Amino acid sequence: MAEALWRLRGGGVRLLTAIGDDSDGQYISNIAPGLLLDGCVISGARTSMYAALFDSKGECLLGLGDMEIHNQITPKLVDKHIETLEKAPLVVLDGNLPQTTMDHVLKLCHQLHKPGVLKPKYMTIIFIQICEMWNELCA
Repeated sequence: MAEALWRLRGGGVRLLTAIGDDSDGQYISNIAPGLLLDGCVISGARTSMYAALFDSKGECLLGLGDMEIHNQITPKLVDKHIETLEKAPLVVLDGNLPQTTMDHVLKLCHQLHKPGVLKPKYMTIIFIQICEMWNELCA
């Protein structure tokens, strides 16, 4: 979702996440230059992965994931990027975040009068920096 919004908004989206310095992390870093905020690459860590097994009707039978790296997305990391959050007209949160981080970001959104949206799983914090996008959402 972050990459798609980044492309649709001409690079005006920022992603606060945690990725490893492995080949998957390098791929994510390279597909959308400028998307990731500083401090997102965790040395010696594995980038999160998820695999699912579906039946012929498209129902998920089994899902396996390694999301351990998301524990590196802390309130301290969020605070490091408070200026980006202050400029963002919309903040989208992922359900894989630690509860303390979700609570912290939603509290900041409330204090800053920013809409904060919790999206269940599969992505991390996205700071959308294009004011026009917010205007379009409200129209």
